[in-house]
Amino acid sequence: MISRTSHRQQLLLHLDLLVHLVLASIQLSHSLDGTFSNQTATPPAKVPCRPDQASALLRLGRSFHSTNDSTCTLASWRAGTDCCGWEGVACAASDGGVTALDLGGCGLASAGGLHPALFDLTSLRHLDLSGNSLNESQLPDAGFERLTELAHLNLSYSDFVGKIPDGIRRLSNLESLDFSNWIYLVGDNDYFLPLGEGRWPVVEPDIGSLVSNLSSLKELYLDTVDLSGNGAAWCSAFANSTPQLQVLSLRGTNLDAPICGSLSLIHSLAKINLKYNRVHGQIPESFADLPSLSVLKLAYNLLEGPFPSRIFQNKNLTVVDISYNHKVSGVLPNFSSDSILTQLVCSNTNFSGLIPSSISNLKSLNKLGVAAADFHQELPSSLGELRSLTSLQVSGAGIVGEMPSWVANLTSLEILQFSNCGLSGQVPSFIGNLKKLSTLKLYSCNFSGQVPPHLFNLTNLGAINFHSNSFIGTIELSSFFKLPNLFRLNLSNNKLSIVEGKYNSSWESIDNFDTLCLASCNISKLPDTLRHMQSIEVLDLSNNHIHGTVPQWAWDNWIDSIILMNLSYNQFSSI
Repeated sequence: MISRTSHRQQLLLHLDLLVHLVLASIQLSHSLDGTFSNQTATPPAKVPCRPDQASALLRLGRSFHSTNDSTCTLASWRAGTDCCGWEGVACAASDGGVTALDLGGCGLASAGGLHPALFDLTSLRHLDLSGNSLNESQLPDAGFERLTELAHLNLSYSDFVGKIPDGIRRLSNLESLDFSNWIYLVGDNDYFLPLGEGRWPVVEPDIGSLVSNLSSLKELYLDTVDLSGNGAAWCSAFANSTPQLQVLSLRGTNLDAPICGSLSLIHSLAKINLKYNRVHGQIPESFADLPSLSVLKLAYNLLEGPFPSRIFQNKNLTVVDISYNHKVSGVLPNFSSDSILTQLVCSNTNFSGLIPSSISNLKSLNKLGVAAADFHQELPSSLGELRSLTSLQVSGAGIVGEMPSWVANLTSLEILQFSNCGLSGQVPSFIGNLKKLSTLKLYSCNFSGQVPPHLFNLTNLGAINFHSNSFIGTIELSSFFKLPNLFRLNLSNNKLSIVEGKYNSSWESIDNFDTLCLASCNISKLPDTLRHMQSIEVLDLSNNHIHGTVPQWAWDNWIDSIILMNLSYNQFSSI
């Protein structure tokens, strides 16, 4: 039996609990009310663009004009309107200062170079003027230092010349910097221009000084900036000053020095591109210790010695390109199924051994280049399992017989090259089924027979190189011009006889031709079709039977475009 006192105590306890529940409910209600009111409250109004910012932008905008290549008009840049809504402009909501200006790829031009009004936009964090022409002017040496908030600066492909401005060195908040210029490859063998002294439009004689204060830098692109004066200290400059660097791209920079091991001290390095230089010495073994390394491009250099095989063990590795380093040796490893390699190019090196059948494990591979001069077996048929391949480039005297039948399985191919090899026989008809082919290079081999007629079904073809084989027969030059996308053709040094054929004004490709090589093709008359080639850069008609004079239209039409022309060993009476 429960006593009255005990019952009263229980009632008090229940009452106390009820009070707590009510109070908690009230607090929760207030909390939820506050939450929902915050979610539905009108955000604070954005501050419009400051007048001084609009004025600076208008002055900058007036310095540019449209060209035939322009994709932006800046039509929204009008006085009296909020510049925060203008094309390519972003502002801080708090004070109306311009924080981003992105006119990248607009194709605008400025006859007077970069207007100093830019430097009045002192709140800029992002500046992209890439792909606009500054008319081969020098960048102002002073002014950039005022943009102290700048984190991203891109002035690539903007036609400026001279030194990188000193003010850049003081932008300690920079995370990405791109001063890349045009890298120009000409002809079928990717001849790199500029090749001679004075051809590099932008110069940086002291890379150490440039990056000494850029400790936040994560991405640096200086493609075709002349770094020839930097010597062996170039990589220690990065190791000492840019501890957060992730991307280093120095393609075609005239760099003539070894790669020092100190570069591997930058543990964040993920992408290294040093193609088209004169970098020499060995590839550092310590590159294998870079935990984030995903892209390693060292092609077209003077490197030598063994390639560090441990690099292939990096689980993040997607691209390795060491081609055209003739003294670099090594062997291809057994590839595991968890590899994420997308590009593997070791052609024109001194690699040897076997091409492992495990190469079929590289399911993500889209570009493969190997040289089989010293590989000790036929190309493995497992290559035909690489259905993602878009580019296959194979060279070497070790390849003999006919073109492998497994090539027919690679229907995603856009580039197919067999060169400097022992392949013989006719080009198989399955080539006509590789509908995505844009480049077909079968040169310096032993192919014979007629130029395959199924070739002319490949309407995406842009480049054909069949030089130095044993093709026979008479073929009309005009038949190639019917391919709507063709712009490079090399049939030199076969057993062919080339005749002109009938010109058709509807041909789309002829205006875009930049390379035509017909050496030793039994040509007796300069093809009149050539007068319609307004963009020709490389022309080789040597070792033919062409007589008469070089017509005036040739000099008139080609004077601005021609880079390499060979008319030797003909029967011209005058030129």
